[in-house]
Amino acid sequence: MPRAKQTAEAIAEKHSTKVELVEEPLVIDISWGDWEGKTYKEIFGANDGGIFYKEPEKLIIPNGETFYSVMGRLKNFLEKFWQSDEDVCTIVTHGAVINCLSLVIMQAPISNFWSMHVKGCAVSKIIMKDINRVSVDYWNVHHFLKD
Repeated sequence: MPRAKQTAEAIAEKHSTKVELVEEPLVIDISWGDWEGKTYKEIFGANDGGIFYKEPEKLIIPNGETFYSVMGRLKNFLEKFWQSDEDVCTIVTHGAVINCLSLVIMQAPISNFWSMHVKGCAVSKIIMKDINRVSVDYWNVHHFLKD
């Protein structure tokens, strides 16, 4: 959460925009449970993680969330946002959440998780005309923090 807040503040400052920073539990990053803070090698050892990449829908994270639970939270967030009086919402979070949000918006299966590559510090603009009509204005761009 601290890194996401710093990024949101930098974007607001760069664009001289006043924003209200809200810690929204529905879009908080995925809980990696017992894997939190561990390296890839510590989690998977010498193998390539297999199921992690090939079948993410079957991935069980010890004491953590599944991709399905994250997608469920994101669906609830979209409903909550749609029912609010707000017109604009900027989400600053990590790649796993953005990948899952992409899948929710496109109604794609979790097996497509790894095809949703998101660059670090990238920004996307998604327009929601109503809860069932979503379009993408731009996706995965970096020009927001450049001088």
